[in-house]
Amino acid sequence: MTSTAPPAPTSTAADAADSKVSYVDVAIIGAGPAGCMALDVLSRYADQGLTVRCFDKRSAKLDNGQADGLNSRTLEIFENLGFIEKVQKEGSPMSEINFWNPDPATGRLTRTAKIPDTIPGLSRFQQTILHQTRVETHLLDDAKLHTKGRFSPERSMLPETLDLDEASANDPDAYPITLTVRHLSEEQSNPSAFKGETNGTRSGLFRSSLLSAAEEEKLYDTEGSAVVETVKAKYLVGCDGAHSWTRRQLGIRMIGDQTNRVWGVLDMVPLTNFPDIRMRCAVHSANSGSVMVIPQPEGLVRLYIQLPIQVKQGEYLDRSQITPESIMSTARKILHPYTLETDHIEWYTGYHIGQRMTESFGRANRIFLAGDACHTHSPKAGQGMNTSMQDTWNLCWKLASVLTGSAKPDLLRTYATEREVVAKTLIDFDTKFSKLFSGKPAAEADVEKDGVDLKEFKDVFATSHYFSAGMSISYGESSVASAQSKQQLAPKLVVGQRFFSAQVVSQASATADQLTTRTPFTGAWRVFVFPGDVSRTAEMERLRKLSAYLDSPESVVSKYTPSSRKRWDIIDVVTIHCAERTAVELYDFPQPSIFHPHKYDSVFVDGPSHYHGDGKAYEAYGISKEEGAIVVVRPDQYVALIAGLGDTDVLDAFFGEFMLPAPDGGYPASKVRTVAPPDWSQVAHQEIAKTLAVPEFDAA
Repeated sequence: MTSTAPPAPTSTAADAADSKVSYVDVAIIGAGPAGCMALDVLSRYADQGLTVRCFDKRSAKLDNGQADGLNSRTLEIFENLGFIEKVQKEGSPMSEINFWNPDPATGRLTRTAKIPDTIPGLSRFQQTILHQTRVETHLLDDAKLHTKGRFSPERSMLPETLDLDEASANDPDAYPITLTVRHLSEEQSNPSAFKGETNGTRSGLFRSSLLSAAEEEKLYDTEGSAVVETVKAKYLVGCDGAHSWTRRQLGIRMIGDQTNRVWGVLDMVPLTNFPDIRMRCAVHSANSGSVMVIPQPEGLVRLYIQLPIQVKQGEYLDRSQITPESIMSTARKILHPYTLETDHIEWYTGYHIGQRMTESFGRANRIFLAGDACHTHSPKAGQGMNTSMQDTWNLCWKLASVLTGSAKPDLLRTYATEREVVAKTLIDFDTKFSKLFSGKPAAEADVEKDGVDLKEFKDVFATSHYFSAGMSISYGESSVASAQSKQQLAPKLVVGQRFFSAQVVSQASATADQLTTRTPFTGAWRVFVFPGDVSRTAEMERLRKLSAYLDSPESVVSKYTPSSRKRWDIIDVVTIHCAERTAVELYDFPQPSIFHPHKYDSVFVDGPSHYHGDGKAYEAYGISKEEGAIVVVRPDQYVALIAGLGDTDVLDAFFGEFMLPAPDGGYPASKVRTVAPPDWSQVAHQEIAKTLAVPEFDAA
């Protein structure tokens, strides 16, 4: 097929201003959580020439409201991206969930249970509350950092038309997507609905499920906007929310149900005698509905309040019924006899509970939907922002791998197969959870009559912790989650599930750290080698044989790494041995594939540290110190393959299924200048007085 690529793609707004048509590798529609994550992940490939533009119809990002819950898995991703400390400094960690229910005998509101918010030991990070606007800011700041400001959303840009030339979709050099965007003025892209009330309270109703797609479109006045730009793209990611313009252009339907239940939300400074106002609480009243309490940073509290309003199937609520006063009035009734007042309401909204999912996550392996554009649900489970960001976390390293020439385009098909299952699981959970939360408490004999068993509600909360923390994701068999794995070699590291961290000690510096902290996201695959006790001859010889393979021109490292890159940029080999650290020297490890000269973060020991105890990584992963293992981890931190130390043919077959050889012939070890040990024969022999010798001493 003849290539339709232009000679010199343009990639920024400044470039586009000089051209009627601009060209870009990836166009992103929407700068919400999914779009910001996409921009940040793709920013790590900008130094390889990747071009990206992100368009958002609003003139500025949100400054309050919307989503606010970050689960443990998302926080692990933020650590991998390198800005977890900033999030932890600003966020409010959640420690405990309290349950309040009516006493069966008196109807009096009573605290009935306390459980940990996150299962202790499940992750190093607790669920944390931080406003969506701050989350987006951290992602965008990180993207700017890695591109010197080049990757940033272009705001006040309204998409108008979208066309996909499917005839050229299989040409890797083609730009089959044509997008037109209209430049809006500040006034046009910041409708009065955004601006809030005179008392400073912001309304989120214009972004809620109470608004139809047609009503949202009418918010944007395009009269007088004469500048329309045409953008040609190789790929497009629609991250434009529940009313997704991208999805509607493709004619992709949302499938699912909408209940008749309506909830209100308040972000407020509470003045109350309710004792658990700074705890996460699930409160069921006898007759007035339910409320969820979420403590936020800076003294704010979010209340999710079940409203005494019902909507018929297929209809939209009269939004004038949703006011801060009406929501507050209902909250008081639910918490009675506890009092609730406020001197400041920051933000409010309402939503109509519904669970829907698209019939497809994209089109022709060129256009993809992510986040609320392909799955919607209630916010009470705290999964919306997390799932949206994790959609593009899954997608964008794959996009970048294809665009930079290291992977075959078929890799992109795994996005839908992996994330559709996650979305379906989320919707099933939310359907059950929302029903239990919205129903009226019932006596045991009345549960079958649409009543809610409060014990079941608490049990669902408790048993769903693994899911709520984001740890239940288990991607099925695919080219990047191999069924050929020898799972028995590392039974606690399940193929398709996230690679959890363990403490290790640097062979070079004796510093203890978490393995995932020392292996941040770079876009590289990680091949973790667990060779056992390399102070023993047999284990070291086994490691040398593996190194000889990795050094060879046909190894997965040599074959797939361009010689213009660092040798660990595509496949990074990291070794964790379990010998006594002082029994081996760094330069005992074979160069360059196990210890690359001067790359001191490639060899670690599973053993005791001076200050942080023993991480026992082999035990944590279930790896035998005698047999060892190879664990291949994807760029997004999910386990892809487990193999034996001698299974080099398995490595070849695995990577060969989806990787493309480097076009310049690769990067064999022969091109690396290794470091030779010192030649002591060149040093003159000299006697040292015994009194000057330093005796050995016990570290204890």
